[in-house]
Amino acid sequence: MTPRATGFRLDGPGGVPEHAATMHKTLATPRLGLLGDSFIYAGPNIQADVCRHSVTLACAIGPEPLTITVGDQRWRGRLLAIRPFLKRAVDTGREPVALIDLEPSHPRYNTFSRQGPEATVTELDSVRFAGLLGCVQGFADQRLTGSQLRAAVCLHVADVADSIGPEVPVSPPVLQMMAAVRMDPASDLGVLSRRVGMPARRASQLFVSALGLTVRQYALAEKIRRAAMFLGSSRPLTDIAQLCGFADSAHLAKVWQRCYGMCPSAFFGGRLAAPKGNLDLAWRQQVSLAGSLARRWDSSPGD
Repeated sequence: MTPRATGFRLDGPGGVPEHAATMHKTLATPRLGLLGDSFIYAGPNIQADVCRHSVTLACAIGPEPLTITVGDQRWRGRLLAIRPFLKRAVDTGREPVALIDLEPSHPRYNTFSRQGPEATVTELDSVRFAGLLGCVQGFADQRLTGSQLRAAVCLHVADVADSIGPEVPVSPPVLQMMAAVRMDPASDLGVLSRRVGMPARRASQLFVSALGLTVRQYALAEKIRRAAMFLGSSRPLTDIAQLCGFADSAHLAKVWQRCYGMCPSAFFGGRLAAPKGNLDLAWRQQVSLAGSLARRWDSSPGD
């Protein structure tokens, strides 16, 4: 894949866009894009301890590398792939950074999640994947938005995933269980196994083998994805927690803090939707949660 695939011209040596020198100024306000089965975030810097369900592609926007620390191991680079459920410290110093999170429903999630246990963090070639760096830089300085953003992220993520391993299609029974959980995250393994016509133990093994995470972990990821749809909505956390299947607002706050290193009120307050707020919701797929669920129920096959 070439940088031209996303409509960018990468200027200067090493594929660094001419806009890179101004990133510190343009990223005073972080930007967030919600792309359905992935998230993209760009901000001035990050220092946080996190552990989340998603695959993360961490991209240094400035010239200096970022640092990922796991226990006594440390990785430094401009482009790092981080496997799910890895407790790590992220430090970008004073440099701007972009993160692309692939949700478990992403078609290439299992390319990363099913790697061997030694593949915790992978340093990627920033020259080979200059197109991805150009993509996140375009998002950061608002040259790339809307459907073009989603298409560019999809193309470049596929390019990175192909370098990690081949695409492994998910089997129909697992897809059915994933769809059922997305319709109702409270669905337990007994319900799901009956839906696909196999014993619960076998259904669980098949699910873990396909995605690298359990049904329960997938359900929690779906709840987080739903909650993200309310970013900047000004709705109380209690309402969001109830709508998205969390036990209560304290449960939502605990999970969100662990995943993103910040309390959810920093993301969900109404001020985030304001043009001069502290988080720019650059673009998100417009989804009516109730309408989407209703359509899925109407179109789903009977048990």
